[in-house]
Amino acid sequence: MKQEHHFVADLYRYLAPFIDTNRPLDLSLDGIAAKKGVSEGRFEDPDVPDLWFTLIGSPHHTLLEAKVLNRNRTVTVGQAQLAAWRSTGPGKHKPTAWVAASEELSACYYWPHTAFLVRLDCSKSAVDYPKLRMPDDRVEFPDVRGLVLHLLRNP
Repeated sequence: MKQEHHFVADLYRYLAPFIDTNRPLDLSLDGIAAKKGVSEGRFEDPDVPDLWFTLIGSPHHTLLEAKVLNRNRTVTVGQAQLAAWRSTGPGKHKPTAWVAASEELSACYYWPHTAFLVRLDCSKSAVDYPKLRMPDDRVEFPDVRGLVLHLLRNP
């Protein structure tokens, strides 16, 4: 299992008791599933963050993009995500926030999408999967449980 899938699975494991199961819930959709969701009218565009859920009692859904850090503490972003989620991007499903974990899942990070916009907006990379530095405005946790507690306290 890829580390990102392991990370998303751990996040879901701790978030699950607090998720409103009567509302839309999506985890780690691949491109084909997202495109199918568009054709079925579930999504407005195929660039969907890794976790889409609503906490019990919340009036709005949460969209989290999950990443596992590269060795140089950067995150890899696809060109479609980069184009869709910039401040001027056409993406209809921009993340509420980004979460990341070290490759060993021994440290976790959180930052709001607004903190990452500078990195997305400034990227002029022609590479298919540019690597962007995490924003300075981030919160660090020793494990997934701490990150989930932060998500529950700050929906």
